[in-house]
Amino acid sequence: EYDLVQLGKPYPDFHGGFGANLILFKYLTLRASFHYKVGHDIVNKAKMDMESMYDESNQAVSVNRRWRQEGDVTNIPRALYKLGYNYLGSSRFIEDASFLKLRYISVAYSLPNKLLRKTFISDCNIFFSMYNLYTWTDYTGQNPEVTVASKEIHYIGKDDSKTPPPKDISIGLNVKF
Repeated sequence: EYDLVQLGKPYPDFHGGFGANLILFKYLTLRASFHYKVGHDIVNKAKMDMESMYDESNQAVSVNRRWRQEGDVTNIPRALYKLGYNYLGSSRFIEDASFLKLRYISVAYSLPNKLLRKTFISDCNIFFSMYNLYTWTDYTGQNPEVTVASKEIHYIGKDDSKTPPPKDISIGLNVKF
């Protein structure tokens, strides 16, 4: 119990978002929205599971670099079948989870009123949108965007390897009569 220390910090130093709404040409508009978190750490539980070397379960390729004999230089400990020591919390599973995510980008073209005057349409807009397009991060897991869970008095950000948000694409047409 006296050996326990806090590793990492689950809450970011900064987080927020920003966006842009640019008129590229007279009728062409580009919109983008970004989200970011800086200065927080999470437990890469997926990595912990894949490097536990506890039983016959499939393991990560990285365990091939595990310690085997005196003189080996590695950050992967020796395999200890059914003992579970490699599964204990360790700083090797704590990672910086800072990221910048392109949450939304859209390109829209509005047909000129000059073309629409001869029709019963008052406004027509064609758009192409993409969501969750890309995340810039050094985090090695699937998704650095995890929630902070509390268990008794311990607060921790943990990546359980849940499926990240999907990349969505929308193509649309808005017409006003």
